[in-house]
Amino acid sequence: MMTLLERRFWLLALAQTAHSIEEMTAGLYDFFWIATGRLHGVLPGFPQMRMKATTFAVINMAIIATLLAAVPFVRSRRPVALGLAWVAAIVELANGTGHLAGTVVFSGYVPGVITAPFLLLTGILLLQELRKDGGRLERVS
Repeated sequence: MMTLLERRFWLLALAQTAHSIEEMTAGLYDFFWIATGRLHGVLPGFPQMRMKATTFAVINMAIIATLLAAVPFVRSRRPVALGLAWVAAIVELANGTGHLAGTVVFSGYVPGVITAPFLLLTGILLLQELRKDGGRLERVS
């Protein structure tokens, strides 16, 4: 049986997996130059960035592998894994928000926006579980 915390962390990892697949198939790595160029226009100190598809894929696979590998450690409530869960939840909230904001800024589809709501939902659910008082986690079947 999985704890609710473990299940929510696992779902966040799966949401990130789907999100990475969308970003790769839609070519987010090519869109970086355009998006960071827009930010650079507003904040001149912000660097304009390019990324190769292989670099982007390796980074995303490393993120996914780290999240999935951490699931059993989250289950056993290891402090480092719980810290990772906090960071992952916050990063995914920012990630999802950024993609949704991008659709407003660019007035249309931005690679990753279809799966962004799942990042927000799983991030919120994971944060709720992490904040539970006393760490007493219910087991779910």
